[in-house]
Amino acid sequence: MYRGFESHSRCHLDMYKINDIVLVKSAAGPAIPPFKVKLLERIKRDTSFDPAYIIWRAKLTSRKEANILRKEWHIQFKFPNEVETHICETAIIKLIKADG
Repeated sequence: MYRGFESHSRCHLDMYKINDIVLVKSAAGPAIPPFKVKLLERIKRDTSFDPAYIIWRAKLTSRKEANILRKEWHIQFKFPNEVETHICETAIIKLIKADG
């Protein structure tokens, strides 16, 4: 029996776990290169007018990537302390390392 989009989206919502390292694209646009983050906390948002969506609290894992984002794109990351961000699950390109 075909369940449509709802069935597929439930499987996708549990695809990533805390401590996974993933490659993500920037919400600011395709000119900014993809970068790796470690997922720290899963935050599910339910709204009355849109489907539920997932945001992850995450931190950059690479000093080199943090420097590129800061120097070339003026995104204020400073390794190792100021590298925390929030990522929509739809911005995740692929899983790099499963650790959850």
